[in-house]
Amino acid sequence: MNEEFVILRILHIVFGVFWAGSAIFLATILEPRLRALGPAVQGVVMRALMPVMVPAMLFSATITIAAGITLALRLRWDGLDRFLNTGWGWAILIGFVASMVAYTIGMMTSAAGRRMVALGASIEGRPPTPDEGARIQQLGSRLTLYGRANAVLVIIAVVSMASARFV
Repeated sequence: MNEEFVILRILHIVFGVFWAGSAIFLATILEPRLRALGPAVQGVVMRALMPVMVPAMLFSATITIAAGITLALRLRWDGLDRFLNTGWGWAILIGFVASMVAYTIGMMTSAAGRRMVALGASIEGRPPTPDEGARIQQLGSRLTLYGRANAVLVIIAVVSMASARFV
C-alpha cells in the first residue's frame, strides 16, 4: 500500500507541476510576448507549439486528475460520509472543481487551436480576407482568454490542494 501512495503522489505531483507550469508559462510569458511581436511571428510559433503543447497538457492533466482522485479516495474511503466536514475535504473539493473546469477549458483550447491552425494553413502564402482576418482575431482572443482562465484555475487548484493538509 505504501508503494502505491508513493507512486500516486509522484504521478500527481510531477504531472501536476508540468500542467500548471505550462499553463502559467503560456498565459503569462509566452503568449503576451508573441502577441507583442505581431501576428506573423505569433502565428508561426503557435502553429508549431499548439499541436504538441495542448495534447501534452491534456495528457498531464488527465494523469494528475486520475492520480488525485485515486489518492483522495484511498486516503479517505472510510470517511467519505464526513468528507465535507473537514477543511481537508473542502480544500480537495475546491481543487478538484478548479481542476475539472481547467481541464474542460483545455479541451476548448484544443478545439479552438485546431481551428486556428487549420485556418492559418488555408491562408498560408496569401493575405487573409477580411472575414478570415476577423476569424483569426476572434480565435486568437478566445485562445488568450482560455489560456488566462486556465492559468488562474490551475493556480487555484494548486494552492487549494497544497494547503489541504494544513486547514
